Amino acid sequence: MSKVLKFGANLKYTIIIHKLLKRPGDRVKKQEVILQYKFTWTKRVGDPLKGEEWNEEQTTITDWESPVEGEVVRWMIREGMSVERDMEFVDIKEDCSHTIQFAGLCAMCGKDMTETSWVSRTADTDRAGISMIHDHTDLKFSEIEATGIEEKRQRRLLKQRRLTLVVDLDQTVIHACIEPTIGEWQRDPTSPNYDAVKDVVAFQLHEDVSHGLASRAWYYIKMRPGLKEFLSNAAELYELHVYTMGTRAYAMAIAKIIDPDQRLFGDRIISRDENGSMTAKKLERLFPYYKNMVLIIDDRSDVWPEDRRNLIKVHRYDFFVGIGDINSSFLPKREEIPKDVWPVKAIQVTSEASTAENAVAGSATDEAIGQNERTVGISANTSRISALESLAQVGGDGQALLEEQSAEQENLLEKQIIERPLAHLQEQLDQEGTKEESVKAEADTQNGAHAKPHPHHRHNLLKDDDVELKYLGQHLSRVHKAFYDQYDNALISAHGGRVAQLKPGKTKKIPLNDAADLKIVPDVGDVYPAIKSRVLRGTVLVMSGLVPLPADVLRAEIALQAQSFGAVIERDLSRRTTHLITPNSRTRTSKVRQAASRYPNIKIVTHQWLLDTISKWEQQDSTPYLVEIHESDRKSAPMSPHESDESAADEDSTADEEDNDDLASIFASQETEQDPDGLMPEALASGTSPIQENFDWESVDDELKEFMTSDTDDGNDSDASSSTTDTTRGVRGTKRNHGEITDDDEGDERDVDSPSTSAKKQRISNNRSTALKHAETLAKEASLPTPGGIEDADINDDLNAALEAAFAEPEETTGAEE
Repeated sequence: MSKVLKFGANLKYTIIIHKLLKRPGDRVKKQEVILQYKFTWTKRVGDPLKGEEWNEEQTTITDWESPVEGEVVRWMIREGMSVERDMEFVDIKEDCSHTIQFAGLCAMCGKDMTETSWVSRTADTDRAGISMIHDHTDLKFSEIEATGIEEKRQRRLLKQRRLTLVVDLDQTVIHACIEPTIGEWQRDPTSPNYDAVKDVVAFQLHEDVSHGLASRAWYYIKMRPGLKEFLSNAAELYELHVYTMGTRAYAMAIAKIIDPDQRLFGDRIISRDENGSMTAKKLERLFPYYKNMVLIIDDRSDVWPEDRRNLIKVHRYDFFVGIGDINSSFLPKREEIPKDVWPVKAIQVTSEASTAENAVAGSATDEAIGQNERTVGISANTSRISALESLAQVGGDGQALLEEQSAEQENLLEKQIIERPLAHLQEQLDQEGTKEESVKAEADTQNGAHAKPHPHHRHNLLKDDDVELKYLGQHLSRVHKAFYDQYDNALISAHGGRVAQLKPGKTKKIPLNDAADLKIVPDVGDVYPAIKSRVLRGTVLVMSGLVPLPADVLRAEIALQAQSFGAVIERDLSRRTTHLITPNSRTRTSKVRQAASRYPNIKIVTHQWLLDTISKWEQQDSTPYLVEIHESDRKSAPMSPHESDESAADEDSTADEEDNDDLASIFASQETEQDPDGLMPEALASGTSPIQENFDWESVDDELKEFMTSDTDDGNDSDASSSTTDTTRGVRGTKRNHGEITDDDEGDERDVDSPSTSAKKQRISNNRSTALKHAETLAKEASLPTPGGIEDADINDDLNAALEAAFAEPEETTGAEE
């Protein structure tokens, strides 16, 4: 391989080529002088003490030593040539290009690549810095070698009409735990979980890094239903690779279970030991230049931040209830929509042995954990993860991080062995069943004296009814067909000769090789999103109760998923909304009530509708998923016609997502709370005002009626009634604005500005003796403190003051006449 040498960017001055010491065809050793050059510079000479100094031009001749070893092919300079800037000057054919290296040694010539000298501006190890082999990070390739390897792989797959599929293990195709209870259930045919765990595979890992309980633990592996058939069918269309965050030993043990003959994966397995990252996976680790034929299946999308276009996200497999992913202690917190896991009532116990992603809020169910699995109890672990991510980003000691991760993992596994969460959950489920049987037995006893006792029936905690791989296999076939349909159309479009393609903007025709020229190969990252984006096209979704209030719903994982399937996600309800998505456990949120009363055309469905739609790549009929709306929610006041959608949205955006019944119960408890400090007067202790007990409201009503219907001097009854009604409203409520018309005012003629009417009513109110003077008031010593320090204000004075305020404006206009 030829290597062209340059003078380097450090050449800041003009040099002159003095002599070429090698000719084309001559051999060159590393650090051997191959040319001489000279340059001139100015030197200050003389005696500075006598003031006799002058400048003299100096010429220096310097040797240039070769940084490489090989044979001189040609010179691009000549003797006497002036060089003013960096340029290429010689082409040397190296004996070895060192493009493939292993552990610091050249894999072809065996030379030490870690040796450095002053003639080399870069280390030889930089020539091969790309790691793309699954199980060896020490084996590295140069850019040219890596590109060539990938091109060969693509041409091979095109001939076989296959694609590449990267498969995650934990909670994607298998579920693992080390809970000893599983082994006990396998050995006990009377256990209600015996049928569910009888095909669970157990093995032990003998890793030197662990010395605690976990080193001697049995791993229990449950394969996802239909896994063998799924992998067998997928292998006909895809070349399969394993990519897991488990250790190398763990990954190899799982591979032996699901692929004992090494027909499916072979040695194409990459674990966290070779990943190079503590918190993320990346396709560049295996395919540094060409990802256009690669698909991924994983239950988590957040660990693939740069490859979401290539990711088919599957629903996580939670066979061992509450255990989670035992290899995710350092991964970011999962952002998932909750999945309804049976039984909800029974799953109330959580072991600290669960992984960090599931040890949330003191509940082992996804229903209780919530959409993001990050609501409560993870703040300390989150800060630790952030610190690790920061170390990884700034190039911290990867081995130290792996050791810390291993220690954390071992700690969690030991807690799982000691606390045995599955045993506690089954025990609680048995207790629930015993209570139900007792209730039935008591009911039978009441119905008849000879009722037969119910046989004791234990419910099984674990269920194996997952069907995700059935639909996933269909999706993979669909994407494969769409990819090669597009590829075949590109081949047909190519023209000329054996089959050639006219390169856009060029006149040169590029001949296609036996497989095809790689420039016309489609990108599966475009084909796959185009298919799924049609699933929810035309829908506008609003989510309620799925995302914690501080979080932005548009950035939540479930929202991103829905958007990738073509849905439009909005924060607030409007006439554009087609579906309101809410969890089964919260069907009376403020958005649900608003949609039920104001937007009857919106389909209010549980989140399972969205989960099934995403899983099946087909929009599901909303009827089976409709939320049962409470009658009181339907009878809420509808939105008036002149109310805008924007105002309704603003109102809902500020509403609390919690059930209003909770607030009502809080206020009720506050109202009925006793007086612990003894501040309430005895007269009010009974809950009834003393004024209400002894006051003669009947006489007041008669007096008020007489006042309102009294005749005026000019006989205008309607004026008097109108004025009195307005006055009464000023006393008992809020005074109506001048000129405002209410339903009660229709058909009446009023002259509220009549001076004689106003003066008449004021004189009547001042001279009238009212029964309000006899209202019973609280004793001074029992009165409650009031703002402004009012103590024994007379109710009659209050009424007169209110009446005067009500007539204040008319009085000012008629004062001159009186």
